Order: sequence, then structure tokens, then C-alpha cells
Amino acid sequence: MQTLIPASWAAVGHGIPSVCSRHGLPATLRARTRFESAPAGWTYALIPLGLLVFLIVRAATRQVVDAPVWHYCDRCRSRRRQQRVWFALLLAAGFAIPVAAIVLETGEPAAPILMAVALLTVIVGYVGLARARWEVIAQARVTRDGLWIAVRDAAPAFDAEFTAAIAAAQQYYADPAAPDGPAAVAAAPTVAGWTTPH
Repeated sequence: MQTLIPASWAAVGHGIPSVCSRHGLPATLRARTRFESAPAGWTYALIPLGLLVFLIVRAATRQVVDAPVWHYCDRCRSRRRQQRVWFALLLAAGFAIPVAAIVLETGEPAAPILMAVALLTVIVGYVGLARARWEVIAQARVTRDGLWIAVRDAAPAFDAEFTAAIAAAQQYYADPAAPDGPAAVAAAPTVAGWTTPH
């Protein structure tokens, strides 16, 4: 299940719930967050041509939304901090293994095994650090068309606040003469007739 937030709202910080999307707890941090779309499936077929080719095509085809504000709770912050510490240590260990092997003049057959372990450790550490980004903590990605930010398994409190924001925007569209109606309409995207999809 997912909650779809208009990318135009996120880009201006409009209608973003004041609780964290993962846990639904009150926010203790407002952080600028860069959301990206997942790579298109066909781009993985380019990997045999070289990782650089894949990365270039990936950069050219991705959709990006920079949200000036997204809310995170203490549990989110703790999760990110722990992931960054542990995976940074793992990455450092991956780089330290070859150095230690050279200093200790490790020969056959241990050297190739140590190099393989070092490479695997570096990869795991890098992937772990990538998983510690705010957008991953928020469980959110931009859709392939770039129009929405899809929040996976959003907390009920987060979903409820966003549903209320959508209802308020729809009310302003239905009654332009309502107090603050024109200002709200100017700040909100066209969402008339739209309900929170799951």
C-alpha cells in the first residue's frame, strides 16, 4: 500500500504532514529531502556495457523532487544515525583489509581471499550508507512520471493528516469564496475529485 503525495506540493512544502511517514510520530526534525524515482527496469540491461553507461543513463532518466521540508521523528533519526555509523565502519574495514594484507605481506592463498572479502565488505558498506539516506528512511520515491511522491506503507497518522490536507484543498476548489480560498488554491495543485490512493 502507498500514499501518493503530489510532487508539486512536496516541492513547495505544502500539505506535508507534521508527523513522520514511517512511524507516524511527532516530528523532531525538519529536513530537506531529495526524492528520486527508481531506475527503469530496462536500464539494468545496460550494466553489461559498463557501470558508467548505466549510471549515465540512470542520471538522464530519473525523476527528482527536492522537498524543502520533510518531517522525521526521533526513531527515524536514531535509525539513520546507527546505519551511518555501522556501515561507515564496515566501509572503512573494507579499505583497511587490503592495506593490512600488504603490510603483513600475506601471500597465496590468503591474499586473493582477503581481496574478495574486502571488495564484498566495501560493496555492503556502500549499499548500507545509501540505504541511510533520508528518502529511504521516509520510505518514499518519486513515481516514474515525476508527478507523485509514493510513500510506501505510510503510518496511519501520516496518511490521516495528508487525507485532511487533500479534503481541505478540495473544499477550497469547491468554494472559492471561502476564507483564504484564493491563497490556498494558488498554493495547491489541481486535485479536485482526487482521493488518497492506496
